[in-house]
Amino acid sequence: MSEAVQSRNETIQSIDGGASRRHIRFVEKIAGGDRVLMFFKDPAPCYAILPEAPATATGTIAAEPRGDELEVAILTMPTLAQGLPSAMHQRFAEWMEKGDDPAAPPPVPVKVRGVELMWRPGRVLLQCEPEQVESLLSAVVEFTHYECELRRIEDEIAGSWAELEQDKALAFEVTTADLKRSPAVGARMNRALQRRIRLARIEPYLWEPEASLPAAGRKLGEELRAKARIEARLEAANDHIEVFEDIYEMSGQRMGEYRAAQTDHILEWIIIILIAAETILLLAQMVWKFGV
Repeated sequence: MSEAVQSRNETIQSIDGGASRRHIRFVEKIAGGDRVLMFFKDPAPCYAILPEAPATATGTIAAEPRGDELEVAILTMPTLAQGLPSAMHQRFAEWMEKGDDPAAPPPVPVKVRGVELMWRPGRVLLQCEPEQVESLLSAVVEFTHYECELRRIEDEIAGSWAELEQDKALAFEVTTADLKRSPAVGARMNRALQRRIRLARIEPYLWEPEASLPAAGRKLGEELRAKARIEARLEAANDHIEVFEDIYEMSGQRMGEYRAAQTDHILEWIIIILIAAETILLLAQMVWKFGV
């Protein structure tokens, strides 16, 4: 067993206390034996699976991970009816706070129709009736997938502001030295457009849950979106991407105009040189003809 898998199992075991456990992975390709929970087509084909396939010789599951995982602890009513010791509540709280990403936002609490949920990127604590588990889990998995994509776009934007500061001057003035940076600026422009495309593909799913989800799952998904401030985050992401688009559009236009002006200037000098050469030849012919 790999160290990562062992560490995960130990972490889950430490908060057991009657909770059932699910370890869900988001992968681009599935392997035999994996249980597919959901399939997503946007922004790129992806599966949410319960990795039930046997481990390979290297100790990893026989699937291709996309890098996103979700650990779920589920407490159902029979367990809750018995009551949990205060120490167990503390362990659940610590488990939720510890997530894999120290920079991740704090857990989001949701209560709706007798269901209690604590959600954060990578970890979920779900408390519900036994018969509700599957439908509610689908809603959580669906939300997690699209929220993760939104967070990835937000992280890319946050990491690109320094590059935009370097390139913003190109929107007003371009020099010959700036043309040497055309490949790098073009790559950044392409990444900004890709972010716009990806956001456009996931945005409808972030506004509201998929219609195919059960009613209870849709309600939970709506509450999750509200508590995670999805609407405000979508508006901010759209505004930020628009800033990148505007600056790179003007930069591309200025660089194109400067390149065209340089080409025109070179052509003008070529014409001048040809005319001058022709004039010199004519003068030479006249001198040779009348001077002999």
